[in-house]
Amino acid sequence: MNEYLELFRDISKTIEKNLGNIFGTKKARKEFKKGSFGDVTVYIDKIAEDIIIEKIEKENIKCSILTEESGWIELGAKTPIVIVDPIDGSLNAKRGLPYFSFSIALSSSNTTDGIFVGFVKNLSNKDEFYAQKNNGAFLNGNRIKPFSNALNVVAVEGFKKKTDPELIKFIFSKFNKVRQMGSLALDLCYLATGAFDAFLNIVDSRVVDYAASKIILEEAGGGVYEWISNKPFVADVVLDKSDRFFCVSKTEFAEEFVSIMGELL
Repeated sequence: MNEYLELFRDISKTIEKNLGNIFGTKKARKEFKKGSFGDVTVYIDKIAEDIIIEKIEKENIKCSILTEESGWIELGAKTPIVIVDPIDGSLNAKRGLPYFSFSIALSSSNTTDGIFVGFVKNLSNKDEFYAQKNNGAFLNGNRIKPFSNALNVVAVEGFKKKTDPELIKFIFSKFNKVRQMGSLALDLCYLATGAFDAFLNIVDSRVVDYAASKIILEEAGGGVYEWISNKPFVADVVLDKSDRFFCVSKTEFAEEFVSIMGELL
């Protein structure tokens, strides 16, 4: 592991130490103000973010931080940019559902093309995903090699009460199994292993949710694409939400996915 990944791992252990007995409790759900992305900040988000910022400041790393709760924080330099979601899947964490994570990435520029390190820790079962640009992706120290061989099982983020029922019906008609798990970061990481074959992000999303897992998926041989397109997905590192996208566990599935979903165009 390089020095950044060691720091990110240390941060994840500190978050676990401080919050491990709080997930799923009333204290975890205590509300503060609205965060920079518009969601209400709760206790676990606030404590996790404080730990992250304190650790980075202690290492005297000159950088900028984009985090879900506080937005932009500049620590002596515009770049690199640390892109953080302190608790991705916080609704799961608040309710005690074991599928939530700490997600952190490092980018050399203000677009996702510049991401060169990604680290995601499943805080509910301790699975640790990480990747460095051009150096592969790893799960618990072992190189990730996806075992998918067909587009059978898909994960989805964004099904809501107001979702077009025709879109929901269409997706369920095209794939054998459909899952909505509640942590976009973990969805992309487990997609990288082949636990899912594809991922559909049917709503606009925040870059903090997927920055780290994007490079993990890509370094494992998967791909992230613009909605129903073969064009690679690139987003700005900003507070505003980015467009919809889809992902596949292997890039060779992209053309088939576009063909399956083409009726939506």
